[in-house]
Amino acid sequence: MAGYSYKPVHNMRSLIFLGFLAVALQVNAQQGFVSIDCGMDGSTSYIDTVTGITYEPDAKYINSGVNYKIDKTYLQAATPVQAETLRSFPNGSRNCYTINGIIQGDKYLIRGLFFHGNYDGLTSVLFELHLGMNFWQVVNITEPSYPLWAEIITVAQNNSFSVCLVNINSGTPFISALELRHISSTDVYKDVSQTNSLVLYFRVNTGDAARDIRYPDDAYDRIWQVYLTPTVWSDINSSQPIQTSPGDAFQVPAAVMATAVTPANDTSLGFYFEADTGVVYYVYMHFAEFNALSQTENRIFDVFVNDELKVSSVKPEYLLSTHISLSVRSALGTEATYNFALNSASASSFPPILNAIEIYSV
Repeated sequence: MAGYSYKPVHNMRSLIFLGFLAVALQVNAQQGFVSIDCGMDGSTSYIDTVTGITYEPDAKYINSGVNYKIDKTYLQAATPVQAETLRSFPNGSRNCYTINGIIQGDKYLIRGLFFHGNYDGLTSVLFELHLGMNFWQVVNITEPSYPLWAEIITVAQNNSFSVCLVNINSGTPFISALELRHISSTDVYKDVSQTNSLVLYFRVNTGDAARDIRYPDDAYDRIWQVYLTPTVWSDINSSQPIQTSPGDAFQVPAAVMATAVTPANDTSLGFYFEADTGVVYYVYMHFAEFNALSQTENRIFDVFVNDELKVSSVKPEYLLSTHISLSVRSALGTEATYNFALNSASASSFPPILNAIEIYSV
C-alpha cells in the first residue's frame, strides 16, 4: 500500500435547470456540502451526473487568478468532470479561497483536486497548500494527465475557512476543484482536535470492488479507492448487506464493507507503507464478518506494527461494521517503513480479514 491511483467514474458536465422543489430537495440532501468547480466560467451551478452533487463556479470565493480550459486530448474516460477547467495563479505569492458559513468547533473534510492537463506547457509544478496560516501539504505535479487529490479533516477555528495556494517558486499554483464536507458527529475521527488535523495519506477499499465509492454511498463523501489485490491475498465478498450499529459514527458505506481480503495461503495478512520520519500516522481499519460462524468457530486476530502488538483479539461481527484505530510514529532520522501484520490468534478458526483502511498524518 505504498501508493495508489485515483480512478473516478467520468461523465460529461450536465447543466440541469431545476424547479424550486427539486432544488430544495437537493440542498437538503447535501446540507453541509460546498462544492466548487474552479476555473468554471459563468454563474450557473450544475449537478454532477455521477455523484448527484451540485457544483458551482468559484468566482464568489476568490477574486484573483486566471481561468483555463484543459485540452480534451488530456481528458480520459476516467478523468473527473471537474478537471475540465482550472484556476491558475501566476501573480502573488499567496492566493486564497474564502468559504463562509462554517460552524465553529465542528469537524470538516476539505478536499482539493489538481489536474494540470499541460495547460501551460510546464508539466512539473510544486507549490504548497495552507489552511489559513497553517501548512497543509505540498502539491507535487509530475504527470499532467494524473488527477491529484489533497484532503484534510480539521476542526473549524472560526466561522470561515481560508484555503490558500502558496507559490514557492517551483511553478504556478493552480486548482481544479475545492470541496468542503461538514462532519456533524463528534464521535468519528476523535484524533482530530483544535490542535490536530488529519491529512489523508490513503484510503482504500480492499477486495474485488468494481469502482471507487463516494457520495451518495458515503454520507461524508469520503473517496474509497479501489486497491489492486496482491497475489498473496484472496478476495472475498458478502452477498448480504453489511449493517452499521446506531452508534457507529464512521458510517463506512455498505458497498465498501461488502468486499474484503484474507491471506491466500497463510494465517497472517501483511502490508506495509513507507512514510516520513518523525511524523505521527493514525490508522483506521474497518472489518465485517461474512460467515455465520457456529458456536465452535471464530475469527480472532491481533494487529502488529513492526513486530509490536498494537491491538489484540480483534473479532469482527457478523454482517456488522466494526472498527479499530491505532497510531505509529518513528523518531527523526530513523527508517520509516511500517510493516503491518494481522495475525490469527492461536484459537482462531479462520484467517484475518480486512475490508477497508484509512491512514492519515498529523
